[in-house]
Amino acid sequence: MTPFTRRFTGSLLMVAGALLLLAQLLRFGIAAVEWQRGLWTNTGYTYLVLTVLMLVVAVLLMRFGWRMRRDGHISDEPGDHSIT
Repeated sequence: MTPFTRRFTGSLLMVAGALLLLAQLLRFGIAAVEWQRGLWTNTGYTYLVLTVLMLVVAVLLMRFGWRMRRDGHISDEPGDHSIT
């Protein structure tokens, strides 16, 4: 990829991750209010697990976008990432 394309793709990943993080934080807040009011049902646990999972996905999207913008590599492994 060209440097411009790499930076643009990284920026899109960071924006997508930030929007997903914002949405999941709002969703988590709604779940907390429902739990405090006693409106929590058995399906609420699935809702909570999926919300936390999506929070992790949002952070990973932002991290991958940051790495893509910075040096174009998603992996943290040392070396030049070439197959010998």
